[in-house]
Amino acid sequence: MTAVAPAVSAPIAAPAHAETILSVRDLRTQFFTRDGVVRAVDGVSFDLKRGETLCIVGESGCGKSVTALSILGLIPAGAGRIVGGSVRFEGTELTTLSEAEMRRIRGNRISMIFQEPMTSLNPVFTVGQQIAESVSIHQGLNRRQAWDRAIEMLSLVKIADPKRRAGEYPHQLSGGMRQRVMIAIALACNPQVLIADEPTTALDVTIQAQILNLMLELKDRLGTAIILITHDLGVVAETAQRVIVMYAGRKAEEAAVDELFRHPIHPYTRGLMASIPRRSAAGRRSQVRGRLQEITGIVPSLREEIPGCAFAPRCGFAVDRCTREQPPFEAHRPAHFAACWEAARVVGTPR
Repeated sequence: MTAVAPAVSAPIAAPAHAETILSVRDLRTQFFTRDGVVRAVDGVSFDLKRGETLCIVGESGCGKSVTALSILGLIPAGAGRIVGGSVRFEGTELTTLSEAEMRRIRGNRISMIFQEPMTSLNPVFTVGQQIAESVSIHQGLNRRQAWDRAIEMLSLVKIADPKRRAGEYPHQLSGGMRQRVMIAIALACNPQVLIADEPTTALDVTIQAQILNLMLELKDRLGTAIILITHDLGVVAETAQRVIVMYAGRKAEEAAVDELFRHPIHPYTRGLMASIPRRSAAGRRSQVRGRLQEITGIVPSLREEIPGCAFAPRCGFAVDRCTREQPPFEAHRPAHFAACWEAARVVGTPR
């Protein structure tokens, strides 16, 4: 986990009555390898409301990115596929659409910012051309209109001298500027949903805070709902209204962000929070805590069927039942859900 949360402006909560724009139910995505079937996403369900920021958090390999790629129909053909579940966007079932139909939604009504802009941007086209291409395809603008829109978007994401920068290539820009270009491409068609897959991982803390602030500012201005995928609980605390914690392809816990940080229920969530360095009032790492806590053991192989709780081998609260039966994902507090047989005992144990 990143040691220090970036300072970003507090997110504005989505109205409680806000309409659900994206609904995922029992999503199951598998990859087929020589060594067996990898159950990358194993029964994930959630709703996203208009104007909401939903964070999906968990360590590498837990299924966060595959969930996002599944929503957009970007699972590589031949390597894997969605084997079950439903993804409904504004009432339309996405899993049954043809590739041509998905292309009309992807990058237009649902957009995605990928982790590494240098590998996502085309090195042989200027950044202006790459923004213009998106609005030309989806909104039918002519070349002049599309170019003007590209400059407008570069200005919107606060890139200085946007007319000049529009004519430059990705390698001529800094990492932070390339990420701003990725945001400009993603928002050029005013999507209803923006999926951001660890958009600040490769950036230093100062630029990371700027990018997160920019995303929240644009969300409030455009009304876009955001799914923010991260492994950084500091980012979660500063940006989300609601949080999903994933482990080994499954949901472990879900709650409003304040509720999750005040009353974590799942032992995995508690382990993640215990591994975050704290700072004293003087701004120095606390000398009282000493060595950081760690979650012992390793993530289980997703090639093998997991009959019980996937976290049981690493959990200090596990009992025999945990290894044999998968716990139901149910409410343990108002609007606070977790999949844990021993939730009552966990909650009663001081952190």
